[in-house]
Amino acid sequence: MSKKIKALLAVVLCAAMLIAAASPAFAAVDDNGVLRFNKDGKLKIMQISDTQDIDIPREAMIMFMEKALDAEKPDLVVFTGDQIAGGKIETAEGVYAGIKAILKPVTDRGIPFTFVFGNHDTDEGCPFSRDEQLAYYQTLPGCLAYDAVPEMYGSGTHNLPIYASKGNDIKFNLWLFDSNDYDRENGGYDYVHQDQIDWYVKTSEELEKKAGHLVPSIAFQHIIVPEIYDLLTEVPASEKKAEGVVKGFSSHSGHYYKMGDGFTAGHLGEAPCPPDIPSGEFAAMRDTGDVVAAFFGHDHKNDFVGTYEGIDLVNTAGTGFYIYGEREYHGARLVILHESTPAEYDTEMLYYKDLVSEPLPGGLTPIHGKYVENIVIAAAAGLLVL
Repeated sequence: MSKKIKALLAVVLCAAMLIAAASPAFAAVDDNGVLRFNKDGKLKIMQISDTQDIDIPREAMIMFMEKALDAEKPDLVVFTGDQIAGGKIETAEGVYAGIKAILKPVTDRGIPFTFVFGNHDTDEGCPFSRDEQLAYYQTLPGCLAYDAVPEMYGSGTHNLPIYASKGNDIKFNLWLFDSNDYDRENGGYDYVHQDQIDWYVKTSEELEKKAGHLVPSIAFQHIIVPEIYDLLTEVPASEKKAEGVVKGFSSHSGHYYKMGDGFTAGHLGEAPCPPDIPSGEFAAMRDTGDVVAAFFGHDHKNDFVGTYEGIDLVNTAGTGFYIYGEREYHGARLVILHESTPAEYDTEMLYYKDLVSEPLPGGLTPIHGKYVENIVIAAAAGLLVL
């Protein structure tokens, strides 16, 4: 899709997006379509990552999402990528059906949402580009996502300021970055590119000028930054079988790591999978000084919180059951913001095992540590993810 068409598509869909966002059914979104803290001074966000399913999502995932949403009643849901297993859906109808079905627990409850893409949303074979998928998301009720600069690398990078419960003061900001998919020049996973970083720095400065102060923020994206390995502690190969020790990924392969002193919560269930090349994104966030924490998905077995150079790096476990994970430890993350102390936040993981009393469906069968439902049917259709 050309940049000209992309820009036109963004303009055409913007009006529909704003109309949906301004719906009075959404408690955290006012009549002008902007996010506000609630009257109690809080704003509750649920991060859902790596649903990564096809046109008929797994029953266990939908059941968990419904339980989590009903238990916590978030003001906003943020999907952090790999909403669909794009390469496993061959038709346009399948892509639309998959996205709609996965978001149905959210849209049925009238909860506003935003999202970023992951590396699997547009895997090879998927009939729709990121821009085309974004356009479809924007037709769903409550979608706040948009493409801030259509000419910018990737699709759907944007921000959402959060205003005071009363008045026009900007109290907080959410950054949503498309971390893209694969680095076709250097290999490995892709990253947030320089024009996206430039946009972030410029927009942060504009927010600061408008608000009269640096606006505390959190960032959401799919692929974690390479600096996560600076936060891990390397251990001798003799400890490779110890609990909580993982073998490094890609450029860190051959080395073994565990969570170090900088971690305050969570589990390290697999080696983090960042891009091999630091893009300068983390340095820009650190130097700009507005980002309190950055939230990621991508690594389905990790649900940790660690602080590196003043920024919390937070990974959220996968929600979906079509792909690999830690069985009952599939989950979502709750984030609570406070208007009175905007630079602080509370967070916790919500696990399947704690919210769903029913055992995992019998058809959810383990295959080499990865799970699919109705294995015989899936195998016959060539839909196993192994």
